[in-house]
Amino acid sequence: MSGKITVYTGPMFSSKTAALISAYERSTIAHKKVLAFKPVIDDRFGKNVIKSRSFGEIPAIEIESLEDLKKYDADVYIIDEFEFLEGDIKVLQDMVDFKGKIIYASGLDMTAERKPFGLMPELLAIADSVNKFVAVCHDCYEENANYSYFLGKKNTDIVVGNKEYITLCRKCYAARLRKDQAHEEKFGDR
Repeated sequence: MSGKITVYTGPMFSSKTAALISAYERSTIAHKKVLAFKPVIDDRFGKNVIKSRSFGEIPAIEIESLEDLKKYDADVYIIDEFEFLEGDIKVLQDMVDFKGKIIYASGLDMTAERKPFGLMPELLAIADSVNKFVAVCHDCYEENANYSYFLGKKNTDIVVGNKEYITLCRKCYAARLRKDQAHEEKFGDR
């Protein structure tokens, strides 16, 4: 078996996890030993489960670091919310290059501030295949939203949430930034 890394990325609400669950199902049908993993920090839908808003759920093992994957043996590794994991990307490279493992991973490529998110840039660099998804823009309703946008103020890149975020296209993201900046200039930090 030849190893490979397939990545599903894009903003929130773009069906990345649905694609990941589909990969899990296909691998199971192909009689592969499949294990799914998610970061401990992601507790939005409960423990030990990867859940799509629209496509079902699968059982998952909670991990904190890529090194935790070494404890498990499977043909196919499914990893959700990759941006929240820590560790050395070389763990994945060794699994694929020397053990022929297949890895499907999904995660946000950018924070709500449009900065590269966690280990995602490194994962995208070593992936065999990258599928960048878009969502429907919350403001103009076009299917071209590339950005997750946090409603409110935050002082850290990682705020695990759901209803606190919307997705926006480039034009609507810029419009929201201008509006937020104008509000900040007018009212300051009260």
